[in-house]
Amino acid sequence: MTPSERLLRQFRDLVTVRLERITRSLMELESGASAEAGRGVLRELHGLKGEARMMGFDDVNVLVHEMEELVRCTEPLRYALSPASTDALLTTADAVLVFSGTQAADEPPPAVERLVAWLQECVRSESVRLPPGSLAPAEGATPSPEAVGRVGAQGGPPATVRASPGASPGRLLTVPVAEGSRPHVPSAGRSAMPSRVSPPASGTAASSGVGARATSSAPTVQGSNGISAPRQPEPRPDTAVRIGVESLDLLTSAVTNLTQVARRRELANARRLALARELSQLAREAEDLGPAGAALAARLGSAKEMAAVLHRESKLLSNAELRDLGMLVEEVQTLRMLPLSVLFEPYPRMVRDLSRVLGKEVELVVDGEDTRADRAVVEALREPLMHLVRNALDHGLETRVDRVTADKKPRGCLTLRAAREGSRIILRVEDDGMGVDPVQLRKVAVRRGLFDESAANALSDAAARELIFLPGFTSRDVVTDLSGRGVGLDAVRTSIQALGGDVGVESAPGWGTIFELRVPVSLTVAPLLFIQVGTETLALSATHVSRALKVDSADQCEVAGRPSLLVEGRVLPLAPLSSLLGLGPPRPAREGELALVVKSQSGAAALVVDRVLEERVQAILPLKGILGRFGHLTGATSLADGRLAMVLSAAFLTASAHHGNALPRPPPSVAPGPEARRRRILVVDDSPLTRELIANLLEAVGYDTVIASDGAEALEVLDSHPVDLAVTDLEMPGVDGLELARRLKGHPVHSRLPVVILTTRGGEEDRRRGLAAGVDGYITKGDLVRQDLVDVVRRLLG
Repeated sequence: MTPSERLLRQFRDLVTVRLERITRSLMELESGASAEAGRGVLRELHGLKGEARMMGFDDVNVLVHEMEELVRCTEPLRYALSPASTDALLTTADAVLVFSGTQAADEPPPAVERLVAWLQECVRSESVRLPPGSLAPAEGATPSPEAVGRVGAQGGPPATVRASPGASPGRLLTVPVAEGSRPHVPSAGRSAMPSRVSPPASGTAASSGVGARATSSAPTVQGSNGISAPRQPEPRPDTAVRIGVESLDLLTSAVTNLTQVARRRELANARRLALARELSQLAREAEDLGPAGAALAARLGSAKEMAAVLHRESKLLSNAELRDLGMLVEEVQTLRMLPLSVLFEPYPRMVRDLSRVLGKEVELVVDGEDTRADRAVVEALREPLMHLVRNALDHGLETRVDRVTADKKPRGCLTLRAAREGSRIILRVEDDGMGVDPVQLRKVAVRRGLFDESAANALSDAAARELIFLPGFTSRDVVTDLSGRGVGLDAVRTSIQALGGDVGVESAPGWGTIFELRVPVSLTVAPLLFIQVGTETLALSATHVSRALKVDSADQCEVAGRPSLLVEGRVLPLAPLSSLLGLGPPRPAREGELALVVKSQSGAAALVVDRVLEERVQAILPLKGILGRFGHLTGATSLADGRLAMVLSAAFLTASAHHGNALPRPPPSVAPGPEARRRRILVVDDSPLTRELIANLLEAVGYDTVIASDGAEALEVLDSHPVDLAVTDLEMPGVDGLELARRLKGHPVHSRLPVVILTTRGGEEDRRRGLAAGVDGYITKGDLVRQDLVDVVRRLLG
């Protein structure tokens, strides 16, 4: 990176940070006058103006100057900005992001001249509000020299511009070095710039006193106790360093690997100790041999002493390394932890804008901003939380007229509440709106064909509320920009379960709705319970296991034809874990077997395991590729001997136990007899990884494979290697899958060769094209599981 590129990147980072602070303070000023917040805005604007001028960003310089003049003219009012002025400042701040090249725009930003004219019109409007005798900026004296002549006759507020997150220049974490300093996290990857908003000094949702309708439509933000908390000081430059997210991830990975090495070293120390004991035993046995064994005994004794010394030295070194490594692991985990204020940053601005669009009056309350979670958890919560907030604004909260008619406060309340409970983060999205009506949900389910009327009426209220998490379920008949598409809440549950968490809903008509999300504090380390099921070593999140007990026949019963177990007065479904995972045939639990009570948002179940091995706080590795699509797995972790153990999803296991579902058992591999010929399959794909994966799947169930990278190579392979079936990708350079199928079906020798297409394109038109080309099977890679491919191949081969 050249010096000029480095300076440009630093400038854009500063633009992001300064605009975050400016937006946070503007939201505070709109809620009520605050001299300190107003002076803070002026400081940031003045600094940004000088930096833009030095870097040659003339448009940014002009806009920031006009923003500064607008804020400065409200000084006699203690910087109590009107909603119209706040709109102009926020829109111009979004434009500054675009003009500085910090972020891309979804659409072209308004012209600089129009923004300048809007800001100057706001200055004139604010001057009318000034008390008599106060000094207002002179008309025409405020524009900067650069702005003179640029302002045309255009007036009025230009169209709002919003920055797109797609062109973020890269994210950095500010990590405090000195104890007590608080990190500040730039959010260059997000479209809106607002951060945590403090309440006005009075602790009330005060308006600016002008434009009652516009003012009341904007939300106010305050702490849960209504008292303004003192602002945490930003870390000084000499007490903080900026660490790239990629560097932090690399450091975390290195520490995780070192931890696994330390565990293997513990095993090596145990083996050295066993060696010393074995040598000691051999020395004693050699002494019993008489004079002939005396020399051997002496040598074995010396060897034993050497082994013992080696063990002691290794143990001392290991203990020192483990002590330092433990401190390093703890420090890295601390660096990865972010306050949830980072997650809540966009919502004051977003709630303000959406409530105006929807014609609603909303007060936003944020509680628990200082709760900290791993950076990966915070990032993964962004989309689910966004869905829930939009859902509350559009579906939950009523308009002012409807609330007054229902004898409620005119202004609705939306609360974001966070707390830590052990190793879990509890995140609640609460609104005091119309609530979720189970009766209405049952009617929607019948209307959409999910249930007949009798089955819907049999649903409990809790079960009816769970319908909102079904894919495609919506109570809206009209599709809007915010709702009616039937997506959102099912995506929320899927995302949260992918984190190893749960989501639930509580509601009552007219009372409001509470969505509760429970997720791990960290995705990198967690307390795990290691268990043995057959020959497999598996792991469960220890926070989901409430107790272990022996199965007693006196407590066994059947409910709806399924085995159940009475545990502390509750009847829980009972199932062997091996049966649920397809590792063994379905069978009843036996007397005296060990059962674990596993809990999740979807309920609790008693699952039979062979053994509980240990509980340990350990790193969890994310699953990617095909493994990432298996719902019963949430990750993997390393064992002491270097093998991987899969981490099971508690939500999947409890749901499977309640519904009697189990994973399909893999077909038994039958070794072919000496005379049997193994069937051979041609695998064609331009991706080496996909070729190897499919070949391994087929070879694991007894087939031979040959491979080709495209259709042309496949035709050459067929000339020298007769095969029984071909599995091919659809899109490949040169001869693609469809063309290969056409040539094979028109070939005098290969016309009867079964052809299966395996592709990411699952549209109906693509399937029709495949069938027209004569293919015998069509499998979408996104839905691929091992059994799908094996079943299709076996069916085609008879």
